[in-house]
Amino acid sequence: MNTFFAFFAAFVTALVLVPVVRSIAIRIGLVDNPDAERKLHTCPIALAGGVAVFTSMVVAMVLTVGVQNQWTFTSSLDLFDTPWLVLLGSAIAILLVGLVDDKWTLRGRQKLLAQCVISMVIVGSGTMLDVVGFLGIDIPLGIFAIPVSVLWLLLCINALNLLDGADGMATTVGIFVSGSLALVSLANGNAILNVVAAFALCGALAGFLIYNRPPASIFLGDAGSMMIGLLVGVLSMWCSHKETTAFAAAPIAILALPLFDSLAAIVRRRLTGRSIYATDRGHMHHLLNEKFGRAGTLWIVAAGCSVSSAAAIAATWLHLPWLAPLGAILVLAVFIGTRTFGYSEFRLLAGRIRHLIMSFLVRPQVCEHKKHERALSMQGDGPWQEVWEPLIDFAEQQQLASVKIDVNMAWLHESYHATWRSIRMPEPAMQSVVRIPLLVNRGTGEQAERVPVGRIEIIATSSPDSLNRLGDFIEHANEIQIQVERVVEKVEAMKQARLKPDNISVDHSVPTAVQEDAFANIS
Repeated sequence: MNTFFAFFAAFVTALVLVPVVRSIAIRIGLVDNPDAERKLHTCPIALAGGVAVFTSMVVAMVLTVGVQNQWTFTSSLDLFDTPWLVLLGSAIAILLVGLVDDKWTLRGRQKLLAQCVISMVIVGSGTMLDVVGFLGIDIPLGIFAIPVSVLWLLLCINALNLLDGADGMATTVGIFVSGSLALVSLANGNAILNVVAAFALCGALAGFLIYNRPPASIFLGDAGSMMIGLLVGVLSMWCSHKETTAFAAAPIAILALPLFDSLAAIVRRRLTGRSIYATDRGHMHHLLNEKFGRAGTLWIVAAGCSVSSAAAIAATWLHLPWLAPLGAILVLAVFIGTRTFGYSEFRLLAGRIRHLIMSFLVRPQVCEHKKHERALSMQGDGPWQEVWEPLIDFAEQQQLASVKIDVNMAWLHESYHATWRSIRMPEPAMQSVVRIPLLVNRGTGEQAERVPVGRIEIIATSSPDSLNRLGDFIEHANEIQIQVERVVEKVEAMKQARLKPDNISVDHSVPTAVQEDAFANIS
């Protein structure tokens, strides 16, 4: 009964509190302005929704504890235990960090440092993973308990944070995650306050969704998404039926979608040579919104969360631990198999693994001459082969060790990555490396500016001859830039005309005049 009271108390409180917080946020200028690059909205939207969610949750918890204990706070529900004081204090701390970031924008490493400190405070207070359960088998972590616990909290914080890029996205996921954790905690015979807190968070998010659903009038902001990630990370560590924290597959299955989005972002950026802090429009919410629209995105996410969460809850109630990972794998397989999300990252990873395997199988006599090529349109369908194919021809003729191109234009939903390299690369000390940025004009008239959209990297074995050839390549870098601009113009034309790429006739068998000028003298 207390759990349902906590849910409805948080829901009603959020309905009343969110408009107040929204009005204050707009008045003090705490808003999210569109940038026409990654953000999907077209006008400034109020932030600080996380403040309303957290306050609603705490109010509901206090009311529930008060009703249960008849306002004596001496019964089974005690908010003043050390773990809860640490958790609520840490949630306030991460809210403040997020508010500073929402208002003035922090660097990625600054936010990460603050997250690490807050996570270590929680772990240092005694909340840590002592045992990991996998399919009914308990694996003690021993000395790895502290770093694994901190890493888990960081993953949860950033998973929800990265997912918060479309109207109602992180809120919807948070509702399913917190509600499922509440039911799993209930099934495991957890402390009732854990269940109350999870249901209170679920109710607060449900009330907030009324204002956050498309078209949203207020966002969670970094403050809200990081706070929710921290709370669900700790609650998932607490949803155990043992004295020691035995972390089973159920919490991971419940958090399958946000964790998958974070993992995909890491794979995408690391394997394309981009910074881990780089921004792009390859997150789950961007791709789903482009394919299904804003309302459709929420339905797809809700369906995925429903399946993975139901499997986790069933695994706990029926004592069948294999059901939880099965449900999560099923959801992720559908996303990848239908090319809805994760397909490009899967191909990137598969290509890297294939290259690694080939490096063991190729005979030493031919490994220096054997080449590995991978070209992948990660997003969009621009004719980037018009730039890439002449680069390969040049690399083959000049016997280069590697050539790579990486393009990322978030505002056009366009991302392309291609590599051509020897199975056996020269030692780093013997590599001559040339990197040139790819720049295009963005805007018109006085608003026009040259913006970076990617880079080309060429590697050759160090020798006087190879240096001369790389010098020739640099001399003709301007022609390559012109060809890149022509491809960008085609992409913009396709976008404006809303045409599919196969409706535009491109003759790839005959090089364009720019291609001939750019590579004739190099060859």
